Parts: sequence; structure tokens; C-alpha cells
Amino acid sequence: MITINSFLHRARLHEVIRRWMFDELLPGDADEILRLVHFNNVYVSRYLERFATDLFTGLFAGELRVEQAATKGALRDRICSSLPAQCPRCVELAAAYADNPGHYFRETPFHGSLYFHAAQGAACYAGSSRIKRIRRLAEKSARRVVDCLHDAAGLPPDITPDSLMRMEQELLAQLRAQRVLPPPGNLAINDVAGLKVILAAHELERLLTLLRDTGCTLIEQELHDGVYRATNLIVNYRPDREAILGEPLHDSMLRVFQMHGYTPGQANAAFREFVLSGEDSIHLEIIVTDYLQMLESEIGHCMHEERIIRQRHNPRYYGQLAQNVGFLMEFLFTFPALPHRQLEQLPVRIQDRYLPDYFDEVRRRLYNNPTVELYEQ
Repeated sequence: MITINSFLHRARLHEVIRRWMFDELLPGDADEILRLVHFNNVYVSRYLERFATDLFTGLFAGELRVEQAATKGALRDRICSSLPAQCPRCVELAAAYADNPGHYFRETPFHGSLYFHAAQGAACYAGSSRIKRIRRLAEKSARRVVDCLHDAAGLPPDITPDSLMRMEQELLAQLRAQRVLPPPGNLAINDVAGLKVILAAHELERLLTLLRDTGCTLIEQELHDGVYRATNLIVNYRPDREAILGEPLHDSMLRVFQMHGYTPGQANAAFREFVLSGEDSIHLEIIVTDYLQMLESEIGHCMHEERIIRQRHNPRYYGQLAQNVGFLMEFLFTFPALPHRQLEQLPVRIQDRYLPDYFDEVRRRLYNNPTVELYEQ
């Protein structure tokens, strides 16, 4: 089942996900996911900031400056204002963006930091760090599970939508009888924490040397040489636990735990125990590409959002099974942010059938949003 290698206590989260896939809810699960989700969010944000700062400082001369970006529009505005010299295609892309910015999915949420280094009196864009959003994590988890179950059932990748629906109904029936279980082993997700580094291809070895010198281990290296050209690295990194624990939880996080019955002292003590009892290392993703290819992926011929839309339109990933797994993962990561202290039952079983309208109604009730269906009786 799903293992998120950017997190601590991966086996515990793996087990919760496995059980929830078969509607096995335990009394302590609400508190378990409260700590697994929120403490990991804090842990990832802290180690990613330290790792990115050290990496960009080691790669680039000059003072490092960091800016926060909450949307892709903020990111795209900045990369279009910091173009490299002598790149006509970069100028063309930036001009097209300036002419019609609304075409470029500006409001896409983006939980990230932008890094700039000083060069010849100007701020040059060096890259970014980001934490994968909950919806994207839920969708990726669903794709991994669906691909595994489809492959185990012998479903061809080019199956027609009608045939897929019929065969998925058979698969759901088998799941209801528990005659088909998820395949053994882990479906690993390694990119919840990620960086994008702007380097020319011939500078890759310098980055690999820096990673080795800082104690990182290269787990995977993959070259993308199609429409989008980049090198994808998965590295093993050992965060400095005491540095991460050097400051208490912020007030916003303490308020969440207070809603669930924790005093500030108890929440901070629990976070410390969580970090010290977790794994020594994590995996994170580093994408290495040059400035032009980065621009192409943001506002050019291989825009990231267009790839997301194609994935969502793939019949394998909008069937009932993918919807159920995706919503279950979304619920797992969303519920701990809400004031509900008890979880009586799970809102979805992966072997049942639902319309998207049902998921909308569950979200409405979770957030206590008013209904638009108003009747006098």
C-alpha cells in the first residue's frame, strides 16, 4: 500500500491507509492521523527549508534571497521578470504570458519558496522548493493504487471507457468479497518534498558532488529527454533533528491541537517525541533543468497544469475506483485540520459506488458550509 517516503513514521501511516482501504477504522485513528498529518507537515516544511537553503548556498555565489509564493501566478510573474540574457525563446514566452496571463492557470495553489542569488548587481532565479498539495497527493496515491489493481487484474492500458467501467465493476465486486487484496510491497511516493534547481546540463555533476559531500545518498536518477528536458533525482537525506526541534510549534499549529484537547506543552512534547522516535532519513525529489526548460514547463509547450488535466481525463483515473481512493486519501489528510475530535465511520468504501455529488456533500458537512438546497419542508 502507499508509503510516503518524505514523512516520518511511514509504517504507521502505511498501516492506517491499508486499513481504511477496507473500511477498518480503529477508535484511536482520529488522534493517530492528527499527529501523523500535522507533525509531518511541520517536519517537512522545516527540513525542506534548511535543505534548500544549504543546497542553493552551496551551488551559487552571492547572497541568497528567498521569497514565498502561494500561487503559480506569483511564481510565473517572478520567473518572467528575471530572464537570462541571450534567450530569444525566453523573451517570446514571457511576452506571451504578459499579453494574456489569465491563460496560464495563475490561481493554481502553490505552497513554495523561490530562491534568488545575487549576480552582477541583479537577482538571478536559482530555483524553488515546494510541498505537494493534498489534492495532488491524493490523486497520485489513487493513480498508484489503480494502476496496481488494474495490472493485477490484467486490464490493458488502452481499454475503452465502456469496457473499463464493466471490468471495474467486476473488480469492485471482488474487493467487496475481499478475494483480491492490494499487491504485496509498497507503492512509494518520494516527491511530497521537492526542489527545482536551475542548472545547465553540464553542471549536474557539480550538484551530485555537493549532495555527496553533504551526506545525501542518490536513490534514483532519471533523464527526461522528450518534450520536457530535465533530470529527476530522488535522494536520501538525514535532517538535523535537534535543529528542527530548536523552536516550538507555531501558534497556528498549537490552536489546531488545542481544538483536540492538547495543551501547548503537551503538543510540543508530543512533536518532540514524534521526531526523535521517527526514521533517521527521508526521501525528497530534485528536478534539475535549465532556465528555458523551466519556463517551458510553466508557461510553454509542456505546461504542468495541462499535464494534470490530461491525467484527470485519462479513463483509468476518473473511474469509480480512482475516485474512491482519491477521496479517501483527501479525507485522511483533511480531517485532522477540522475541529472534529471523533471519527465514527469512514465516509467512503473503495468497493462501493458513488456519484461525485456525494463527495461534494461530505465536504460541505465537514466544513459546516450551508447547503444551497433550501426547502420549506
